[in-house]
Formats: sequence, C-alpha cells, structure tokens
Amino acid sequence: MDLCRTLGRTFVLLMLLWFISTSVALAEDESAKSPGVLERIGNTAQKVGNKIEQGFTKAGTKLKEKKVGEKIEQKLKKAANKTAEGFKKAGNKIDQKLNH
Repeated sequence: MDLCRTLGRTFVLLMLLWFISTSVALAEDESAKSPGVLERIGNTAQKVGNKIEQGFTKAGTKLKEKKVGEKIEQKLKKAANKTAEGFKKAGNKIDQKLNH
C-alpha cells in the first residue's frame, strides 16, 4: 500500500516538475549562456528518475529489514496447520457419528 502511495506521489511530483519547468522555460528569454529548454527538461527528468530510484531502493531496504517474506511464510504455515487441525477434528466428529 505504501509503495502504491509512493508511486502515485512520485508521478504527481514528476508531472508538476515537468509543468513548472516547461512553463519557466517558455517564459524566460533564452540566452547563449543558459542551457536550452530541452537540456533543462532532460536534467529535470534525470533528477526525478534518480529520486524514483532512491525511493524504490529505500522501499526494498525496508522490506528486507522488516523480513516481510519470512513473516508471510510463518503466517501461511500457521494458517495451513490450523486448517489441517480443523479438518482432522471434523473427520473425527464424522467418524464418531457414523460409528455410534
């Protein structure tokens, strides 16, 4: 859920940065010393890409630190054991009713 929220925020931020950079680029007079519009947009896109990569790296690190995979495995094993116990009890009750 947090990963989806992060991706959504990143997308909105990317669109906002693109809009702002495009607006600023069109509003300014281009001079020979300043970088061109396409270069500024490219630089901005590269920065945003780096931030997205950092976000995914952080999310991956957090998942590893919290040992999410191991916790899910434990919960599935517990659920399987409970289900097996439930079927065993139901089988015993059926056997008792059929034999009596």
